[in-house]
Amino acid sequence: MTRVPTLSVCVPSRNRQIYFQQTIDGLLKRGRDGVQFIFADNSDDPSIMNDFMAERVADGRVIYLPSTGKTLSMMDNWERTIEAATGEWVSFIGDDDFIDPELAGLLERVGRVSPDIEAFSWSALTYSWPYQDEPPGTINLPYERGVIRLPRHEPFRRMFGWFEPAAVPTSGFSIYHAAIHRNLLQRIHDKYEKRYFTHAVVDYDMAMKVICEAQGFGFSMRPFSIFGACPESNSFSIGRLEDTKKKAQIFLDEFGKNFEADPELRDFPFSSFLGVTATIGVVQEVFRKKYNIKSPGWEKGYATACARNAEAYRQREAFDLINAGYEMAFKSWKGGRFLKDYAPVWKGDIPVEPVSGFTDSTVMVRSDIAGVKNPAELWDVVLGMIVPVEALQVDEDGLKGLERTELVSRDLRSKVANAQNGKPARMPGNGKLQHLKGRRR
Repeated sequence: MTRVPTLSVCVPSRNRQIYFQQTIDGLLKRGRDGVQFIFADNSDDPSIMNDFMAERVADGRVIYLPSTGKTLSMMDNWERTIEAATGEWVSFIGDDDFIDPELAGLLERVGRVSPDIEAFSWSALTYSWPYQDEPPGTINLPYERGVIRLPRHEPFRRMFGWFEPAAVPTSGFSIYHAAIHRNLLQRIHDKYEKRYFTHAVVDYDMAMKVICEAQGFGFSMRPFSIFGACPESNSFSIGRLEDTKKKAQIFLDEFGKNFEADPELRDFPFSSFLGVTATIGVVQEVFRKKYNIKSPGWEKGYATACARNAEAYRQREAFDLINAGYEMAFKSWKGGRFLKDYAPVWKGDIPVEPVSGFTDSTVMVRSDIAGVKNPAELWDVVLGMIVPVEALQVDEDGLKGLERTELVSRDLRSKVANAQNGKPARMPGNGKLQHLKGRRR
């Protein structure tokens, strides 16, 4: 590849070779030029991926970073991955995810008409890899084809103000399942300790920096990626108590220190062992205090999000335990003022049945449609149901914002709801936080 790639797709991985290999082959079979792939293995046995990549490194689009022979923290593995990227735009996905390389063409069009856009996001689909007796899920494919600009205050109030939250902030714009321009990444590197990632929860760490520093934000209502949830991922642990605790402990052990012992957290009694919302709260509390971020009134939204997190636990014993932990934290936090805003309701251990059909805004299909076995195969099917990239509406006079803020809210809620159901924050550790998705490292 002689010219600077439009897009660098970064895929870090640790000890999940069976998923990593399928994701790599799914990406490489796409013939799009102007895309660079950085595959970073952080596994205990380097030989598995070294043998697999032996022939694939001949593809001029590929940069392969083998295991160093020692376990890197997720933060350090992501850092070396982004340092190897040379594209104008950079995006990360997990080793059980998928991203459409045709995104590069849309980014080129957006850059021509709106050169101030430095952070670009999109609707994302969610997919659970087949597992034992787990039933297939439902994939929601949006009809919309608009490409819009978001006002700078919108991601900020959703991230730091917890405005209309799900279990996670409905803000988007991390480098994970979003694309960040090289100019913005360089400014972030120069301002924040001469590193790209400075907290163990790498995706939310980067999202907060992007939201504070980006000049312009773009959003495509048409999806460009799939959040995959394999059994080893953090997102798979959502609502599964023992699995959540186990993966959180692994994350902390491999990071090498307890990031919750940070002095900024002295008065913040929430622990990542409670789940994804508490983990994001821990990351954000450190960021707020370290960089003097002000967003008055955020506490009520955070309490609501914690309630949504507790409701993800459908087994009564697990719900009661997580709920008790959150209640204890809220009673001791800020004089108990926000305990009343934390009001989860046990939803019951209700089996979820996959459905197919139509709504006003989406078509719903089963995740096992046409016998697909991974996100790349699902994307082949999805392409026949969504608008082609070349038909997306990019205003030649520059991206425009939606006039009605309720539509902005709806689209962001839809995007993040999909993300959190699939994965979302990378837990301090291996892949993604549940949005700690399945941390990839």
